[in-house]
Amino acid sequence: MISVVKVFNTLRDLCNEDQRGFITPEVFNSFSQLVQENVYEKMKNDLLNTVRLRKSNMDLGGIDSRYTDLKEVMSDYIREETFNTAVSGSSFQKPHDLDKIISIHTEADKSDVRSSDSSFQCDIVHDLEKISMLMRSNLSSPTEAFPVALIHDKIEILPDTVDSIHLMYYRRPTSIQGTNTLDRNSFPRYAVISSTNSTFGAAFGLDTGLTRNFDLPSEYYDEVILEFAEMMGVRLRDPMISAYSTTEQAQP
Repeated sequence: MISVVKVFNTLRDLCNEDQRGFITPEVFNSFSQLVQENVYEKMKNDLLNTVRLRKSNMDLGGIDSRYTDLKEVMSDYIREETFNTAVSGSSFQKPHDLDKIISIHTEADKSDVRSSDSSFQCDIVHDLEKISMLMRSNLSSPTEAFPVALIHDKIEILPDTVDSIHLMYYRRPTSIQGTNTLDRNSFPRYAVISSTNSTFGAAFGLDTGLTRNFDLPSEYYDEVILEFAEMMGVRLRDPMISAYSTTEQAQP
């Protein structure tokens, strides 16, 4: 988890040393989801790079393995969910936070689909032409013991006799309420409460109930700041802010 308050305060100091308020909560929130998505994509790219290092025998291995570290980081985004209600036939709605499917099992009403004799793992297919060829074949046509999951706008299981599935997948990052409560239905935001005071005029305070933190590992804090700095530099047309981001990214 990365504190949205800490990120906002850092950016406020970076973008506005003379305290003229160039960055507001509204501006910050308009960028926060895109920033988080960009950092999440970088995390996945970092993992792919460590796979290449491992194949080249350049990863240190053991407790010093960068590959193992990143696999552990990405494990926080693995989610398991059971769907007992089909949209139509044996078609199931995708989770709204789906990023990448890991596995699909049928007969998901069992206590543990991975050890059940009645549970069968689906072959995952994204190509409509390939599924057409499988359906026409007498040898490879899907059966209950060898089901196929066609992934398009929905998850369609073949043959169409399946009424429940168990899905394991990587989810997209959403937000964290407080310090450890995942909120799957919102994104990072810095929420404020405004009030009017006769002496000081308008005043603003943090709304802790509506504020949501970044759903990212704390070690990617610098990456979040760099992403914001680059975007804010473009929006404010401030070459110094953009240069800060470029300089930091160029450092090893």
